[in-house]
Amino acid sequence: MSKLTHQIQEALLQNRPILHEKETWYTTKELQWEMTKVQDYLITAGVSKGDRVLVGLPNSYQFISIFLGIINYGAVVVPMNPYMPEIEFLSFIERSKPVFGFIKPEYTNFLLKEEVKRIPLDSFCRVDYDGYTFFDFKELNKPFQREANIEEDSIAILLYTSGTTGIPKAVGLTHEQILETATNIIMSHELKSMDTTYCFSPLFHINAQVVAVLSTILSHGKIVLDEKFSATKFWKVLSEFQITWVSAVPAIISILLEKPQPSEIPTHVRFIRSASAQLPMIHAKRFEQRFGIPLIQSYGMTEAASQICVNPLPPKKRVLGSVGRPVGLQLQIVDSNGRKVPTNKVGEITIRGKNVITSYVEALNQNDFRNGWFHTGDLGFMDQEGFVFIVGRIKEMINRGGEKISPYELEDVIRQLPMIKEAAVIGIPHHLYGEEIVAYIRQKQHDHNDELEQLVIDHCERNLTSFKCPAKVVIVEDLPHGPTGKVQRSRLKEISLEYFQNRQHSSMR
Repeated sequence: MSKLTHQIQEALLQNRPILHEKETWYTTKELQWEMTKVQDYLITAGVSKGDRVLVGLPNSYQFISIFLGIINYGAVVVPMNPYMPEIEFLSFIERSKPVFGFIKPEYTNFLLKEEVKRIPLDSFCRVDYDGYTFFDFKELNKPFQREANIEEDSIAILLYTSGTTGIPKAVGLTHEQILETATNIIMSHELKSMDTTYCFSPLFHINAQVVAVLSTILSHGKIVLDEKFSATKFWKVLSEFQITWVSAVPAIISILLEKPQPSEIPTHVRFIRSASAQLPMIHAKRFEQRFGIPLIQSYGMTEAASQICVNPLPPKKRVLGSVGRPVGLQLQIVDSNGRKVPTNKVGEITIRGKNVITSYVEALNQNDFRNGWFHTGDLGFMDQEGFVFIVGRIKEMINRGGEKISPYELEDVIRQLPMIKEAAVIGIPHHLYGEEIVAYIRQKQHDHNDELEQLVIDHCERNLTSFKCPAKVVIVEDLPHGPTGKVQRSRLKEISLEYFQNRQHSSMR
């Protein structure tokens, strides 16, 4: 038994309400029983410790009980977006190679279709479970390893993060790394048994898994769970359930600022935490001035099991615009040669610590790990008091509301259309989501389709998760290229910003 599994079990010993969903409070005793039921299914199916188990469910009590059950069993949780299109789902299975899975019935029905030739029809069994489905992949995907015991360095969660090449990198987080981050969060947020958090962030992300769920469970607090964020019910939930803290993303902060102020702002909310993307300073100031609730900016990523930096809670000093100070790990800013830069000088953020992975489980290369440090690809600086500021990214990823999107993945999908000669995707600033996706395309000379822009959007929506689809499609005659023929994205972004600014000015005349 690892320290993480031991502490989870210890936190569930005293029978008490722990999780609320859909007008029902579930107790620790009920949660333990559900976890045991999950583990019985795994035993019956022949799942071994170290085997990968897919979880493709929406935010729910079932997700959390399955998630915890798998971790305590010693298998590896492989969370997936439960709303991804069927074709993307099939690719995810082939990439992650689970031996067992908990998925929505519609995915099972898709896999049963005869035209899905890549999945042998005799390679699985299905069992209904509370409206969801068990799916056995063992004949298709042989286990990667067999473990007799759960060690501290045993992988507990396997997540995928897209790289600049567009090929997803597999991040295997160990029991020790997850517990280390959860402990750091409990300490930095001063979480206690009287705290109740409101969780609406997607549970297939590391942020919700560790920040909202595991940190709350290990600190003996309570969770109010919703499938997704709703601006109309946000303040009502905070008041009704005496919520003391919330983990959100900048897009939600922006939405709340655009809505009418509630008649009563609950005074029991200690803070709202902002993570997953850069929060505009003007939004942070407006939020605190309007609602009087401390907004705690933070910084994290999957490779660090979520949290890296966070601002101190009041009455300690906070710096709006900063993601806070490093917590529980080492952070240094380096130049392109890996040398530490002076205070207030911009460079790449690098980290190392007990909660930071030292290599990817699967990746085309391990270049992000050099001399014991993980290179985040984020650009920033640190002031004299140790507060970290993020100013941009070296990598060409698009960050839409906290969702990291590879332009290469989207370009590959667009190029599937026969009339497309070339495609280049970038992110441009957006007041609500941080960035929005713009696809620039060149069509073949003999194809002149007046409806091409909409065709591209429709094609993307059929083949990709919604947040990966372009908000705008622009048809151009040429794209900026470098000496080697590669599209110059920085130059394209400059052209794009000028183009949309001119369009905005023209529409205002």
